Amino acid sequence: MDRSRLLLFVTVSSLLIVGGCICFAVVWGVVGNKKETVVGPCEPGDTRNDYVANGTDIVITSNLPIYLVEPVGSCSGAVIVVHDIHGYEVGASRLIADELAMHGYTAVLPDLFRGNPWKGGDWGQYFMWSASHPQERVDQDILTTVDYLQTEKGMENVAIVGFCWGGKQVVLATKSPSTKIQAAVGFYGTGIAVDEALAMSAPTMLIFAQNDTVQPLADVRLIENALQTANKIIHSLNADDSELSGPAAYVKIFEDADHAFAHRANRSDPVAAAKADEAKQDMFAWLERYLPMEERDNVIG
Repeated sequence: MDRSRLLLFVTVSSLLIVGGCICFAVVWGVVGNKKETVVGPCEPGDTRNDYVANGTDIVITSNLPIYLVEPVGSCSGAVIVVHDIHGYEVGASRLIADELAMHGYTAVLPDLFRGNPWKGGDWGQYFMWSASHPQERVDQDILTTVDYLQTEKGMENVAIVGFCWGGKQVVLATKSPSTKIQAAVGFYGTGIAVDEALAMSAPTMLIFAQNDTVQPLADVRLIENALQTANKIIHSLNADDSELSGPAAYVKIFEDADHAFAHRANRSDPVAAAKADEAKQDMFAWLERYLPMEERDNVIG
């Protein structure tokens, strides 16, 4: 760890010694002449590790492991699922992919951590772990996944959805038209910068939680206000988007909800379960609106 990162770590550590377990911090530091946002690990919650997934684990180009699940019968398009910091083997993420397949989509969950998800530890370990996953490699692995879906599976229409860490990757993936992403949904993406949100080049829905300490509501409002000023936002799922200055963005904030409420909800709590179900239905509605239908039969095999 270089000196600037070490100083940053010491500063954060001194702030976090409050007793108990602190699951998050966003701090600003200077590395060289570059300002960075450092987003810390969050609690795993209900990772659904007892869930028995329906898909298949395979390895594609560049030795990238993916979890693949395809619908029975006709297919409406393809969706890439981007996991949170706990990795692609977590049942909660595979359940999302399976649910997408049940709604008619070919779903792919790539291992963007290449077998090295966050497994817990102190802040120094977290910084070193995060540095082992450079954004350039993550970007390339998402492009590899898109190429696999289009060339190997014959899917022209590709969307992307992501959670927590993956929620930010959704935003970054839509910044460049070269990714060929046609629709996106980000759930409580962490550390999203205003300029990154403004650069989104595909219709994108951003779902946040009012009580989220990982992605504070004040930061969400900054994103929402910037999109409003740029005339890039709609205020309901079915609102007219014809007068916008670019692809539609929609920001929805769930009241009295916490971080990871949609994919790691406590299903024994009926209120929490209802919020999770509503968020997922919003995801399906967005995909239905913005991902062109692609009717294909006999996609299994």
